[in-house]
Amino acid sequence: MIRSPSKSEAKIIYDINVHGARLMGVSRRGFLTAGGTLAAVFAMGGRSAVARVNASKANLHAHSAATVNGWIEILSDNTVLLRTGKCDFGQSTIYTAYRQIVAEELCVPLEAMTEVVSGDTDRTPDGGGTFGLLRYGQNLRKVAALMREASLELAARRLAVPRANLSVREGVISGATKAISYGELLAGEDLHLVIPISGDLTMPMGLRVDADPPLKPVKDYTIIGKPVFNPSIAPKVTGKTVWVGDVTLPGMLHARTIHPATLGSTLIAPGKLDGKQFPGARLVRIGNLLAVVSPDEWEAVQAAQSVADGCEWSKWEGLPPSERLEDHLRMMATEDPTPVRDGRANKGNASSVKTTRELRASYLMPYHKHAPISPMVSLADYREDGSVWLHTHSQNPQHLRRMIALMLGSDEDKVVVRTYPGAGHYGRSNGGSAGSEDEAVLLSRELRRPVRVQWMRSDDMQWSTQSPAMISDIRIALDDAGRMAAYVASHIGPGMQDDRLVGALLAGMPVIPAPSPATTYGFQSTVLNMSDTWVYGTVPAVLEQAKGGAHPGQHEATDVVGLRSHSMRTPIQFQQNCPREIAISEAAMLAGKDPLQFRLDHVSDPRFVAILERLRTEAKWEDRPSPSPQAKSHGSDPVKGQGVSIMLRDNGYWACAAQVTVIPASGEVKVERMTIVADVGIVINPLQLRRQIQAGCLMGVSQALHEELSFDKGAVTAKDWTGYPILTMAEMPELKVVITDNPTVGIYGQGSESANALASPAIAAAVMDATGKPIRRIPLKPEYVRAAIKLHA
Repeated sequence: MIRSPSKSEAKIIYDINVHGARLMGVSRRGFLTAGGTLAAVFAMGGRSAVARVNASKANLHAHSAATVNGWIEILSDNTVLLRTGKCDFGQSTIYTAYRQIVAEELCVPLEAMTEVVSGDTDRTPDGGGTFGLLRYGQNLRKVAALMREASLELAARRLAVPRANLSVREGVISGATKAISYGELLAGEDLHLVIPISGDLTMPMGLRVDADPPLKPVKDYTIIGKPVFNPSIAPKVTGKTVWVGDVTLPGMLHARTIHPATLGSTLIAPGKLDGKQFPGARLVRIGNLLAVVSPDEWEAVQAAQSVADGCEWSKWEGLPPSERLEDHLRMMATEDPTPVRDGRANKGNASSVKTTRELRASYLMPYHKHAPISPMVSLADYREDGSVWLHTHSQNPQHLRRMIALMLGSDEDKVVVRTYPGAGHYGRSNGGSAGSEDEAVLLSRELRRPVRVQWMRSDDMQWSTQSPAMISDIRIALDDAGRMAAYVASHIGPGMQDDRLVGALLAGMPVIPAPSPATTYGFQSTVLNMSDTWVYGTVPAVLEQAKGGAHPGQHEATDVVGLRSHSMRTPIQFQQNCPREIAISEAAMLAGKDPLQFRLDHVSDPRFVAILERLRTEAKWEDRPSPSPQAKSHGSDPVKGQGVSIMLRDNGYWACAAQVTVIPASGEVKVERMTIVADVGIVINPLQLRRQIQAGCLMGVSQALHEELSFDKGAVTAKDWTGYPILTMAEMPELKVVITDNPTVGIYGQGSESANALASPAIAAAVMDATGKPIRRIPLKPEYVRAAIKLHA
């Protein structure tokens, strides 16, 4: 920050209302003419961020303006600095789309956006772990618009020109033959634009800007909609990027955690550490949290394996084995006290509709693993003053900061989280924790040295969270014309998210509340909402319900660990949309209709009509009833099929077509081609969006073909890529992505999700089309496909 002038040095005090924000500061012309800045800071409950908000009096948190200047700073050299609490997970949003949004609203060249500071809790002003463009992008859009308006107010005074006669372009404000650049306007000024906000900085959803400035009309956009290259790629390719695994500190120890034998085991006796074989190693125990530390990483790895072999753990069998998952979910539906939630689109009396043709079927979605390619790494430095610096890779460092402070019984100001690039694990840490962060902090506090904890592959597979399973019972009644007269669906699964720190649970330290029906803390609830938006507007009667419950083993485990669930790309909507879309394709087959046309016959939104018609062309769709005339359910000759799926998520309209080849005798499925058409409203960066769709679609193909988490009565049994296989390079299909820019809707749509969720129902429908047999579970492993064919022979 530039030094504040004395009273004798200050010439003018600004206090101007700008659409609910306040422009405050002093003019230091003649004192410091070379420097100058306009910084956006925030106020909560009517108080400026210059004063610390007392967390004990209100559930609100704010940084001091002396610590964090705010979201955006316009500097006197005509450059702009952007700060965001959001972190990059490979999508490049903070380096491309965020810069484009701010540059567009400020009316400056994109090249003026020279620096992006992200994630670090001591250097950024906001938090929140998800909904990047839909929530935090809107925050930045509003802040930038407020700064533009504040600059115009200042320029009107400086130039003696009515505000209405001024406009700004390329960073220059002009009107009535006068002009002044942002830099010239701010030279010698020390200004804060105090932004009204609400929310809680260190809670999962972070802060929201409570102002409604005039936004730049979409028709005037010159930056949004243009392809912008991701500047973070080149440093990664050339080896210049500092990954979280690269971070080191003086005196640092390496640690490997020895996790319990099962999710509910307690430690009876640790294994023996051989001091002669491992002279630099030390065994550390905090409750049921056990670890080996050493200055040498390889010694820590070997010593931990040796100690683990000799550990004695209590026996625990509190899980349903994965082959009994459906039975467990149905039992949960009858015994768990969590209330049922109704769908928002429910109408008519769907349960009473009787027709001569109807589909009744149950669909099973398995547990999926986030499974980043590189396991989790965290480095903690607990200091003598009780503060801790945590170096990690997180989607929500502010909420992680809150949870670490709770665990330690310290003030949040004592916790600093610094973030770095790492392996993507989309959704797993949108509440802050991805796995090893708290273990590193506890070990560092115990040893009073910096400690780096890297999970091994088995730790990551067995002790991180997973995307929850779901069973869906669906009934579709068809009228005499083969149209849907009623749709009834019941979805049963555990609550979506458990953000509790697993190391803290094992160590017996304080954590946030466990998921329960009554929990109102963040996403910590066993309640399951109807997340899949109903899109078939012409269906006269609809009844959708969702029944949630506790995570398996949650109540049975001594430390209440259980098989913890967490959000993953397209959370819960994937689990509800996939069975819906497979059932819609199955209903089309029952009606003897083309499944794409069957959808067109039942959607009412013109945006869906447009993308389905476009999909028909782009995918070279064969207009015919399903199954295929060449469909076969036996023999070793390959048969081909096509399938379709659609989804509406956060104003993003999506349609997908899959072409597959199936060998009926073996059950082998090969995905030949995937086509996706997307209408997400305003497209900010088409280059970025296309890459996100391509990568998301491939993730979805992997889920459709392979991914299913296995577990027995005590633990996750998948320990590596053999037990949890994913898509290989050889299996990658041809991909075609079509983006339809639709700026007339005036808002951004969800573009980083949906693509993965579309793949499974489209591929499953294509297998049905090829074999003529219903497919009601994923993944499409050969043995599952053979079983489905045999069941319906």
